[in-house]
Amino acid sequence: MTKQDFIFSLIRSALWQQPYPHFDMTPGEYHAVMEEAEKQCVQGLIIDCLRSNNMGLQKKCVIHMMKMYNALVAENRRLNNNVAELHQLLSSHGIEYIVMKGQTLAALYPKPELRVPGDIDFYVPENDFDRAIEVINREWGQELNLNDLRTGHIEFSHHNITLELHNQMQLFHNRKVQKEFDKIVDECKKTSVSIDGKDIQTLPATLNVFYVFCHLFKHLRGAGVALRQLCDWTMVMSRHHEIIDRKVLAEWLKLSGFEQAFAAFGHIVIEKLGLPREQFPVEISERDKKWSKMILDDIIRHGNWGLYQRDLLSEMGVRHSLQRGWLICSRFLKYFWLTPKDNYSFMIYTVPRMTVHSVKTNIKRIGHRQ
Repeated sequence: MTKQDFIFSLIRSALWQQPYPHFDMTPGEYHAVMEEAEKQCVQGLIIDCLRSNNMGLQKKCVIHMMKMYNALVAENRRLNNNVAELHQLLSSHGIEYIVMKGQTLAALYPKPELRVPGDIDFYVPENDFDRAIEVINREWGQELNLNDLRTGHIEFSHHNITLELHNQMQLFHNRKVQKEFDKIVDECKKTSVSIDGKDIQTLPATLNVFYVFCHLFKHLRGAGVALRQLCDWTMVMSRHHEIIDRKVLAEWLKLSGFEQAFAAFGHIVIEKLGLPREQFPVEISERDKKWSKMILDDIIRHGNWGLYQRDLLSEMGVRHSLQRGWLICSRFLKYFWLTPKDNYSFMIYTVPRMTVHSVKTNIKRIGHRQ
């Protein structure tokens, strides 16, 4: 069994709470596994499997593991408290909102406290957006304004936790798709998930499956994603498979041009993460499967948000901007025929905007230096 296959087997055990045969791990084996797990942001799942099955670890490895365990539990508790506080703030002023991803997905895991947390993303519709900024500024001591709006969201910090206030939940390169998706979001019937004793508003099942996929695929093409994002998507489909509207989902996938990409990722989560085939909401063809190996190799090699690739320079400036621009374009070309409809729009609309933005940014940077 390869290291990759071994890690997938540990992840499957944790996702589905299945017993794992007892074995002893040397310190070298333990640290090699945890290093790869951290790269993929699934260390909580690995810890769960090792603890639940009482694996044979040396004392110093157990101490290391328990430190990581306690840190994850504490960080998830902090984020849950912040989500509950956000809910209380917005609800008390009658402001509509939707919390996306993050802690709303953690709640779907067998042990939510062990999902590796990130930041808090929430969407506020246009008619409440200005008022949300006003309330957050006044009651949380922030200084947000519309000039801070970049690529659909405003980023800020509260209790040392990053939050992103979105006026668009997901950005598409095709304008027709963007308009239709924004309409779907604003007209959807929200559901809720209990976090820290509060009913937190989030996306309904079918839209959540579509959105979580769009988000992870966007980042795969932009830089990279980790196995955690695939685990999130797997949990959404597994927990809600009985109520997912497959016909509506198929319509959205056709509209966006993501049918083949969705199926290719589906083959990965079925084969590697153990999602039962009957719980996956679309058909998978042999053609779809051919993309799976390249996608999985990309995820394993580059890790969370592509941070482990060495294609980018660390310094800022014109050279960095050109190199990053080339990286993004090359990744779109790599996956061009997986989602040709969206990629044509990227070339026609997004590349020119990116170029203009990069030029303006570097002109300002050069001006400040002078």
